[in-house]
Amino acid sequence: MPERPDNPPRLVNDLAGILDKSIAVKLNDELTSFARETSTQIAVVTISDLNGYAVGDYAFRLAEKWGIGQSDKDNGILVLVQPKTKNQRGQAFIATGYGLEGVVPDAVANRIVDEEMIPRFKQNDYALGIASGVSVLMDITRGEYTADGYMKKTKSSGGISGVVGVVI
Repeated sequence: MPERPDNPPRLVNDLAGILDKSIAVKLNDELTSFARETSTQIAVVTISDLNGYAVGDYAFRLAEKWGIGQSDKDNGILVLVQPKTKNQRGQAFIATGYGLEGVVPDAVANRIVDEEMIPRFKQNDYALGIASGVSVLMDITRGEYTADGYMKKTKSSGGISGVVGVVI
C-alpha cells in the first residue's frame, strides 16, 4: 500500500494518473471545503494496481492506513478507483467509516458506484464518474436527501456485484 502523499496533503490522490491536474485540484478544493463545513472527510484515490487484494479490502486497508476521517468519529469515506488497462479490469469501491454507515450504508455506496460512476467510466470519463459519485456522497452526508431517498430515485436494484466490488 502506498504511503499517503503529504507534500502538500490532499484529498484527491491520482496515483494512476487518469485525471487532468486542474480537475484534480478543483475536486480537492471542493472536498477540503466540504470537510471543513461538515467534518466528514471524503478522499479519492486512483491506483494502478491492487497488489492482489480484493478492491473492498484494499479500500478499507488504505482508508485505515491513511487515517481518512476523524478518528474519534470514524467519519471518513474513501472512493477508490482502479482504471481499466490492457492487462487489468477496472474496479471501483466506496469504503465508508463506521461512523457513517447509518448515513451511507453499503447498499447505497454500491448503488452510487453502479449508477453514478460506472456508466461514465465506460465512456472513459473517469473525472465525471468520480465527480458524480462524490457529489451524491456529499449530498447524502450533508442531509440534502437520505440514503433511502437516493435508493428510491435510482432505478437499478444494486445487487451482489456491488458487495464484492464492481467490475468496470
